[in-house]
Amino acid sequence: MERVFIREAKTNDFQYIIDILNIAILRRSVTTILIPETVESRKLWFDDHLNKRHPIYVAELEGRVVGWLAVGAYRPGREGYRKAGELSYYIDPEHTRKGIANALLNFAVAESQKRGLTTLVAVVLGGNHSSQKLLTKNKFERWGHFPGIAEIDGQIIDSHVFGIKL
Repeated sequence: MERVFIREAKTNDFQYIIDILNIAILRRSVTTILIPETVESRKLWFDDHLNKRHPIYVAELEGRVVGWLAVGAYRPGREGYRKAGELSYYIDPEHTRKGIANALLNFAVAESQKRGLTTLVAVVLGGNHSSQKLLTKNKFERWGHFPGIAEIDGQIIDSHVFGIKL
């Protein structure tokens, strides 16, 4: 297998990012976003991530974007949280179990520290055991549990907050 290459996303990556996100939306088990997105519907989100503190990283395998991770502002507009970031990440299902999420996570943690962030959090749905295991393996701790906070297609789902101090 070719080595995974991680880099900051560029505007020509946006469609790949949306395609991978929409696969996750349709799976109904790893995100609370329930309506498929378009590059246009996510324009403000992309614009917010084209900065130095809260970027989007993409993982390339054999020249193809196969996953991404966004470092978002935690509770935007609340200046006291300016050094905290919230992670969201998705991998093309054809490329899971290849270490791509782990590579993205490690890259994002190192880069976030360089960019002045001191804390990272990730919110994970209760049934997403792969993400829970990934975060725990990478020294994130479970900081919170929200019982029954989400509803997807009539199913009530817990969320867990994982965090790490950088």
